[in-house]
Amino acid sequence: MFGRAPSLEYGLSSHTVSKLTCSDEGLAGRRAVHLSDLHIDWYHSRHDGVINAVAEQRPDWIFVTGDLLNLPEGLSHLYRFLAGLRTIAPVYIVLGNHDHYSGVPVSQFIELSEAHHLTLLINQHVIVQTDSGELAIAGVDDPSLDRADLRCVPPAAHRRFTLLLAHAPNILDQMESHHEVDLILCGHSHGGQWRIPGIPTFWLPPGCNGRVAGEHRSGEHTLYVNRGMGWSLLPFRLNCDPEIVVIDWVDDQQDEDSA
Repeated sequence: MFGRAPSLEYGLSSHTVSKLTCSDEGLAGRRAVHLSDLHIDWYHSRHDGVINAVAEQRPDWIFVTGDLLNLPEGLSHLYRFLAGLRTIAPVYIVLGNHDHYSGVPVSQFIELSEAHHLTLLINQHVIVQTDSGELAIAGVDDPSLDRADLRCVPPAAHRRFTLLLAHAPNILDQMESHHEVDLILCGHSHGGQWRIPGIPTFWLPPGCNGRVAGEHRSGEHTLYVNRGMGWSLLPFRLNCDPEIVVIDWVDDQQDEDSA
């Protein structure tokens, strides 16, 4: 009900652009955008604003880490948005818990994604070749529902940067030393959705394991938790703007040589 009434939404009309920098000689000069937790059951004007904001970043790739919608009625609106992103750059997607709760069969997500030339990864990986290296993109099904199968992570290779897409932050707790992953992207937390100064985050969905937003490390693995674009339970965000994450790859060795 709330999703059909933009006037009931609060705190979703603007967003924050966060920047991540990754060091990799083979991908230096490349850029990606990460979105999460779209929860699109109805298309609003703010979704056009997100597409325009993503286009301004001129990314080479776009990653979307789950919770695409809540209800089957949202499918046409969701794929309208994703098709808009696809006009900008190749789009890679994984599913979240709400996608499974929605009642939409996984086979329908697969069929619609293929029809719109989107890459949906369900415990799979793809290798993207560039002029000077390659990007391995592994995508697991939702870790918060125990659907993630990390056997899809490819082995390390020369001039390969491996990115892992997952919906929930508890994927970090499932990583082992033999998983050669350079960066993990996820969402699920909504950044707590409601932030009251002086009060610790009081709402996080199961599967966050205390990780609210931003960068987290465990051993050799680095995870970034995106605050997401949408809402859950109630149609408002408080002191917790939706987030677009921009990832830039740089060549640190080149910078050192020129210093």
